[in-house]
Amino acid sequence: MTRLAFSTLGCPEADLDEVLRLAQQHGFAGVELRAQPDQPVHPGLSQTERRDVRSRFHDAGVTPLSVASYVKVATPDAPDEEVISDGINHLRLAADVGAPFMRVFPGGDPDSPDAEAQDRRAAHRLAQLAAVADDVGVTLALETHDSHRRAQDAVRVLSHPGCENVQIIWDALHTWLGQETPAQSLALIGARLAYVQVKDVPSREDLTPILMGTGTLPLRDVAAAVLGENGYDGWVSWEYERAWHPEQPSLAELARPAAGWMANLFTTTSSP
Repeated sequence: MTRLAFSTLGCPEADLDEVLRLAQQHGFAGVELRAQPDQPVHPGLSQTERRDVRSRFHDAGVTPLSVASYVKVATPDAPDEEVISDGINHLRLAADVGAPFMRVFPGGDPDSPDAEAQDRRAAHRLAQLAAVADDVGVTLALETHDSHRRAQDAVRVLSHPGCENVQIIWDALHTWLGQETPAQSLALIGARLAYVQVKDVPSREDLTPILMGTGTLPLRDVAAAVLGENGYDGWVSWEYERAWHPEQPSLAELARPAAGWMANLFTTTSSP
């Protein structure tokens, strides 16, 4: 059965008590934890604080789905050692708080004149991080985003040696912006799917976050692709980007209709 989550990107002002209350109140079984210094969970936490976070999630019956880092594996603007060290710190945080996944971004140049070199840079860093991820029991996941927004871009990077255990977070907005259909994206990702991120926007030109089902993202096609003939027992996470759009309604205001809409869409095969 599909399990629902939301990202704390949608409630940047909330403390951990509020995050867990929102999850429990609205039927979200998991939470993506945006790991920034001003957020409740970040690499600067002490071991005691990390144990407390893990315990509070356990007691609430909520899964800390992923530590959503801002590590950029394809960036040319930082040396390998810095990127890998930052990634390791986030992997250890994920292990300590009980998160099964740690998210990284591509973060390269979408207009790079040497895309192959950029892919190799990302793959080299991912391979180093994947070895640590295996050791600490966390799955490293590359999100379809920025310089590698299409599934075909992410899969191309992960075809390099050492990346066999790296999975893909399918951000359905970015693959759509990259002109892939949901069916094409999922067919490319295949067994590498970590989980699905969903959201809605008014148009390709206006990425203001709005309540799912009221915009233009082909979410019914996403659901149909994910559910397929055999259903889906993985995670679908609502990434409401209110941190970048504080003028929009709060996540708390939209959580109930969003959860209901997601539950209905991702447990039945609806026609587009």
